[in-house]
Amino acid sequence: MRRLAGTATIGVVLGVLLCGCWLVPVTRTDACVDWVRFQTMQQRFDHAGAVLVGTPLQRDGEIRIYGYQANVHVVEVEKVLKGSLGKGPVRIASMPVTCGKSYPDGDPLDVGGRHLFFLTEQNDGWFTMTPDQGTVPFPPGTPIPFKTG
Repeated sequence: MRRLAGTATIGVVLGVLLCGCWLVPVTRTDACVDWVRFQTMQQRFDHAGAVLVGTPLQRDGEIRIYGYQANVHVVEVEKVLKGSLGKGPVRIASMPVTCGKSYPDGDPLDVGGRHLFFLTEQNDGWFTMTPDQGTVPFPPGTPIPFKTG
């Protein structure tokens, strides 16, 4: 009988201790990415999984990456310079900054106009390669700033 009472007491104490864990606030740890800084446009092109000329049309939801929300945009593809993307619209997520707000200076894909996109494929989707070097304005008539072959 003493053995049963001792086991029951240990079970109750463990149950109370484990329940107490849920009462304590849990801090969330998000990834803080140390982004690569490319010195040239050629380096961006060489490291990208896909590169295209296109125009952001509209936002189309969100996706999580590195513990942050990333805005997804529909982009009209004008020309694929690298990778296996087809013509027509493609969904591209704007890579968040991490270590704070997703877009402290605004989402770089919320701007209109023709752009070069340097992309990476992650989580079965396309993302800008880095938060601040994944896209650059590319007005009509501008020469391509890297070698594609």
